[in-house]
Amino acid sequence: MIVPAARVIRLGLILTLALAVPAVAISAGTGGGTGALSTALGLVIVVAFFTISKLAVGAVARRAPHLLLPAALGTYALKIAVLGVVLLGLQDSSALDLPTFAWSIFGGVFAWMGAELWVATHTRVPFFDPDRPGAWDATRRPPAR
Repeated sequence: MIVPAARVIRLGLILTLALAVPAVAISAGTGGGTGALSTALGLVIVVAFFTISKLAVGAVARRAPHLLLPAALGTYALKIAVLGVVLLGLQDSSALDLPTFAWSIFGGVFAWMGAELWVATHTRVPFFDPDRPGAWDATRRPPAR
């Protein structure tokens, strides 16, 4: 069993919105429309990156828990490849302020990591499968010394 995706996504979106309001305002004040666009685009990329992960891994966890690790790694590898292509396409763009874009991604990632950490530490999720017979068998304990 894993932490429900909806709780993490909801908190991640709330934290990203709380970050986006002042970040876009500051970026607009210091960099104009280019700064605001850069900040908004960076945060949208972070939201898409984390949301896709949570939805994909959550779907696999419900249907085929034994494929959870390959699904998580495959999703991550695909997202990194797509992100690399997007970033390569944006590297020479004059429509973006690249340092502002990078800092917004940095802040967004920490907001989502905070959401993941908060939900994981405030949700009671067992480290075993309570529905599987024999998941915990006290007779299989190692002998006490």
